[in-house]
Amino acid sequence: MIMPNHKKMTRLFYSLLLILLSFNVPIPVKAADIITTLPPIAGLVHWLKPDANVACLLPANADPHHFQLSPRQVESLQRTKLLIRSSQDDGHWTSLGNKTKTFDLWPRTKYTHNHPPHDEHSSATHAWLNPHEVQAVLPKLALQLQAIYPENKQAIQRNLSLALKESQQLWQAWQKISHSSGLDTDGVIMQHPSWRNLFQALHITVFTSLESAHHGHEYGPHKLESALQQLQQHPNIRLIANKNQSNRALQWLQSHHPESIITTLDPLGSCNESWPSLMQRNLDALQP
Repeated sequence: MIMPNHKKMTRLFYSLLLILLSFNVPIPVKAADIITTLPPIAGLVHWLKPDANVACLLPANADPHHFQLSPRQVESLQRTKLLIRSSQDDGHWTSLGNKTKTFDLWPRTKYTHNHPPHDEHSSATHAWLNPHEVQAVLPKLALQLQAIYPENKQAIQRNLSLALKESQQLWQAWQKISHSSGLDTDGVIMQHPSWRNLFQALHITVFTSLESAHHGHEYGPHKLESALQQLQQHPNIRLIANKNQSNRALQWLQSHHPESIITTLDPLGSCNESWPSLMQRNLDALQP
């Protein structure tokens, strides 16, 4: 009589487990020491402390413009030691709350009635894609990490020195690719303004960004017609698409101007990818 009962209990256990999994019931996990809003910010953390316990709020392949925190993520913010964000880019996210321990790498600009907010062309947005902007915040980030991991203070400081050198080398590599690919003479049209900060620093002409003034909103027909006219006047303009975002406007331009080249870049990467790896992948995509 024991064995049948045991088998019944085993079957019941697995049946319940399958039911729980089918409803996506979360399994409790250890709270991350650090939570970042965006994957490239986690990449900066991993750069200075490769074994840091970091979690990203933005899932892989998600669009940050339409992202909303889940109740479980809001709860995790209350348990983490540090939230690292870029409010210039994630300031429209709701439910981030007023967490006590927050480090803002690129704070959202304070505006007054006489000084309206910048649109998507603001040079302060997507600053993690500009090595110079990254160099400026790395020492501050190192101090935050040393406070969380005091036993690793010297290692973090060594990694900081190496990171500052590597970021300068990557800046030089971007300068080189800008010239060898012809971007500095031909210019670009972008679906989304992610790369405007970096391209302007490299003196690459950005003819237009096809999204409207509100992130993720549709472009209008007049903007498309204007972009097509620019292509016809400057046939070598490079079309810059973004991974994991709709690039229908660029495809439309290419269909009307077949000699145009679309290059797809990835401004976000993944939560477990270091910042140098993200930047190098995009460099490789621009190779002539």
